[in-house]
Amino acid sequence: MSEVASAFLVAVERLPRERYPATHSFNSAFGKLHRILQTKLPPHLLPLFVRLRAFCIRQVFTIETRVHINPTFRLLLSTRIIPPGLAFVAAAGSTMYALRYLYVNALDLLTNLVGIAYPAYQSIMCIEYGDEATEHAYMPENGVAATPVLDRALGIDAPNLNKKQWLMYWSIFGLLTTADHWAGPILRLFPMYRVAKIAVLVWAQHRKYNGATWLYDTFVRPLLPPPSTMDQAQQSHERRTNADAKAEVASVDTAADEQPRSSFSSLLVSSVWESGNGLEPPPVHTRV
Repeated sequence: MSEVASAFLVAVERLPRERYPATHSFNSAFGKLHRILQTKLPPHLLPLFVRLRAFCIRQVFTIETRVHINPTFRLLLSTRIIPPGLAFVAAAGSTMYALRYLYVNALDLLTNLVGIAYPAYQSIMCIEYGDEATEHAYMPENGVAATPVLDRALGIDAPNLNKKQWLMYWSIFGLLTTADHWAGPILRLFPMYRVAKIAVLVWAQHRKYNGATWLYDTFVRPLLPPPSTMDQAQQSHERRTNADAKAEVASVDTAADEQPRSSFSSLLVSSVWESGNGLEPPPVHTRV
């Protein structure tokens, strides 16, 4: 476990400082504390401190990665007047305030944002890249080396490209949205319905749990016929279709062979006057 923590701390050192100022600031502070405690802590407690340091830095790195989509943080960084650490605190505070405001005044909107934003992005990536099981480096614009080892050390995950996961997730989201039609009676019986709905949506879409896939494999898949049965039914249908097509072609050929040719004899056989046998056509009598 300490080796994983040490690998993460080494990967943090390779992050661009101008883009992740808070992560580097916290890492430098923990580094100074680590050098101080090396001479005071017992040797068997140092790996525990390394894990604690890696855990704290990982949380800061995760929050800072999410905060980069906050326009307040981008604006404060572009001014280059406010220290990066203070900009990070201001952006994180504004994000928490926005979430609290939505929770208090617009819980329906917050529920829809949680249930649509991230799954929509993952669905678009799934449509674009299919079921490719390749490792992607999603930080080339940040100046970070695009290596799978660095991504794994930092905890950067590629998009979830499992089509079954997202098709089932949108089915669950549709069912929960339909249940909102009876939200009034449900809220009277269960006041925490909105919060429970957010928790279910997060569980269903989170890549750690893949709740939508679990629901499909547990409840939906046992109700479906096995793939072998479906293949056999498809093959028998194709055989019947091919047999019907061959029978239809054979009936058309038989009808064409049995059709009488006497109606075409005048067109195929020349008349006796055109055959060149020396006979002259009968005279034509005209009345005077």
